[in-house]
Amino acid sequence: MKTSYEMKGKQLLWPLFGLVAFEILLSATVSGYAISSKALDVSITSPENGQQVPVSKNLLISGISSANGTNNCEVSVIINNIKPYQKAVGIGIPSHLTGHISNDYSTWVYRLGFPYPPLKLGENKITAKITCAANNLARFNTVNVTGVQ
Repeated sequence: MKTSYEMKGKQLLWPLFGLVAFEILLSATVSGYAISSKALDVSITSPENGQQVPVSKNLLISGISSANGTNNCEVSVIINNIKPYQKAVGIGIPSHLTGHISNDYSTWVYRLGFPYPPLKLGENKITAKITCAANNLARFNTVNVTGVQ
């Protein structure tokens, strides 16, 4: 038969063990979250910051991101803060065996056109946003272009 001391010791150890396990789990989760957020990235490659672009044409905006088709992320674009964001088209990296992966936004494009308003004369702000469903994170990249006739 166990003594009262042994029973008390076990009763005290289990809550302590649970607390230690929780601390380890919390630490791993926070570390994983930090790594995921650092790996998330999006860049507009065209047009370039400061470039002059004709307002009369449907501008093709393109870029790269860390959304590679396996991480359930997507890229969207907004012009001059006119919402909503418009979903870009994921082009991915072409493969001669499998074709394009539709949700691979490692390379992406968006053609500015109806129903989105055209660029205006003068300063225009183009922002790309990458979002991932799994961790609800978002990152942004902005370029400023000048609309000309």
